[in-house]
Amino acid sequence: MRRIPVLLARWALHPATVGAVYLLALAAMAARRGAEADLALAGQTRAISETVHTHFGDEVTRMTLAIAGVAVAVGSGLGAASALVLHARHRVRSGPPPSLVARALMALGLVIVLHAFIEAYAMAVTPQLFADAFYAKGGFLRTVQVLLTDTLGPRAIARLALLSLFLFVAGPPRAWRGLSSRAWSAVRGLARLRGARASAGLTALAIVGVAAGTLPVETRAVASSGAARPNVLILAADSLRADRVDRRYAPNLARLAEAGARFDHAYVSLPRTFPSWVTLLTGRYPHHHGIRSMFPRWEDRAKDFDALPERLAAAGYTTAVVSDFAGDIFDRIGLGWTETRVPNFDFRELIRQRALERQTPLLPYLHSRAGRAIFPVLREMNDAADPALLTRDAIATIDAAEGRPFFVTVFFSAAHFPYAAPAPYYGRFTREEYRGRFKYAKPVGLEHEAPPDAVDIDQVRGLYDGAAAGIDDGVGEILAALERSGHAKDTIVVVVADHGETLFENGHGEGHGDHLFGDEGTHVPFIVWDPRSPAHRRVEGVVRDVDLAPTLYDLTGVAPPAGLDGVSLAPALAGAPLEPRLAFAETGLWFTEEVSGLASQLRLPYPGIAGITEVDRDHGDEVVLSREVRALTLVAKHRMVRDERWKLVYVPTRQGVRYFLYDTVTDPGETRDVGAEHPEERSRLEGELWRWMLADTEMVERGGFLVPRDGGAVVTGQDEHVVRVDAPAAEP
Repeated sequence: MRRIPVLLARWALHPATVGAVYLLALAAMAARRGAEADLALAGQTRAISETVHTHFGDEVTRMTLAIAGVAVAVGSGLGAASALVLHARHRVRSGPPPSLVARALMALGLVIVLHAFIEAYAMAVTPQLFADAFYAKGGFLRTVQVLLTDTLGPRAIARLALLSLFLFVAGPPRAWRGLSSRAWSAVRGLARLRGARASAGLTALAIVGVAAGTLPVETRAVASSGAARPNVLILAADSLRADRVDRRYAPNLARLAEAGARFDHAYVSLPRTFPSWVTLLTGRYPHHHGIRSMFPRWEDRAKDFDALPERLAAAGYTTAVVSDFAGDIFDRIGLGWTETRVPNFDFRELIRQRALERQTPLLPYLHSRAGRAIFPVLREMNDAADPALLTRDAIATIDAAEGRPFFVTVFFSAAHFPYAAPAPYYGRFTREEYRGRFKYAKPVGLEHEAPPDAVDIDQVRGLYDGAAAGIDDGVGEILAALERSGHAKDTIVVVVADHGETLFENGHGEGHGDHLFGDEGTHVPFIVWDPRSPAHRRVEGVVRDVDLAPTLYDLTGVAPPAGLDGVSLAPALAGAPLEPRLAFAETGLWFTEEVSGLASQLRLPYPGIAGITEVDRDHGDEVVLSREVRALTLVAKHRMVRDERWKLVYVPTRQGVRYFLYDTVTDPGETRDVGAEHPEERSRLEGELWRWMLADTEMVERGGFLVPRDGGAVVTGQDEHVVRVDAPAAEP
């Protein structure tokens, strides 16, 4: 019986135990700080936090246990590593072994130092993950992060860590005599340290079991082989502007554009990710396929969309999509993919994400492929979008389709705000001396933010350009892998984006989908390289997102569905001229009650995102648009039509509908309404726009407004929310 206290003491003072307790304490403190921050929230963010604590306490508990398990595993590993270092030090220095307590204290010190170096290295590589805990705090913590990122960098930190470890083991230079023989003796003695290795290994297995039992696991299906057809590879990036396909920012994309057909005037019809991708893959406008926002309800998603991936899969293709945080939409809707490597999105995923974001001590270990295997939700973190990690997944997906035609879509998220690319990209186009709030990323919150000044705007643009450069390097690796595998000769490569991005040009604010002033949010790159006809062409005419699916049906020889809104661009690849076409677009949901770049008098207001969405508990805890506000949000949308020169924007307001006409040739920034000077152009485009708007069978015209067929719009200008949809509308 007297041996039990001794065994317990040895276990408690073992380096692996010491390390586990230390990391567990750090994780607990990080969670407590996050909880205290939640209590200080206000507005929409506070409302979301209250929903979490009221309805999803079970998920919070599961995540707490899983994070604790990871902390124990990581800490045990660090403790085991410290035991090896201490053993090596004892052997090299040939001194008497330390007591149990002394060894535990030395192990604790080593664990602290090892963890500090690991976190410092991670901070230099992915500073945006640590900015809230260090840079944003100001003072000493800000100085530490700037020193690590701007002065030292990852290589210097790694060298400093190795030098410190060597000096700890070998001692000062005067003690180096006979070091080589003592070092060899230390190496031979390492094999006898089975205890530390076993402790860390068993704990790691335990946490893997805990994580497997409490968190969702990605599943994949395998497609059957089909007849030989050309492969199709779509290389897409969220928020990628057409003007960034340039050798200054994206040399690989620019070379691809020079080798294939580049459509210089390509536009999307709803510049938000979910509806835009459904449009791209169905060839139908949003008012025809029914996905009009980022939060469609279950009944909107549960239809047969007869989309491109589904038809290609039926023709024998492996159809796969690979993405990080912005690609969570692909698992929320059935478009026919046979494989998806994308994050999930529902309210529980948001809870998991929030729990991990505040775990600064564990992020250096979790921001990896192994970490994403344990916590798939890490793919959903918008400041952890690493193009290199996604590139490896993309290449593995293409390789897995060996022997079968493949249709693979690779969708990079790094160019979406917060534009949080890892090193070296975040600093490639920014100024090292910048010390403003957007040093490493440009988050967009749900609360009021002070407007950026000119220096801030330069920084934000630099972050965006760095993210584009990181994506471009990933594209280069994928194209090189395509060459190595021999697939380049039979793979059609398409470059496209779901929308562009406004970066404070001409007073139009930042972001996408909130308004249609300026082309930065709707103008996207559109490149097609077909190895069967690789001649370079620059095509000037207007093309649309609805034209992508018909083009790929044509190029692959797969029969398209009837009634598509787009047309094939395949003839243009062979040099045929494009027929003149019009591009149309509508805005997405407004997430906040103050919108960057959009004056309040130019919108019909409705509550922020917390007030217009709900959690659908009957269908996987999805965040969806409330039924009560759907009609209001449809009435409030801005719409536009444009040709190669003229652009007309429809804007419903409290005082009635307003129209803005822009001459995009003489005024590319769209800063001056010329409707009064060119009434014939305004009248022509207004007629075209109304024909397109009334093709939406849910809507009719009433009093100059586009309103729901089963309800009229009352616009008073008096109430806080000025549109009420409750009166029957007359049939047109």
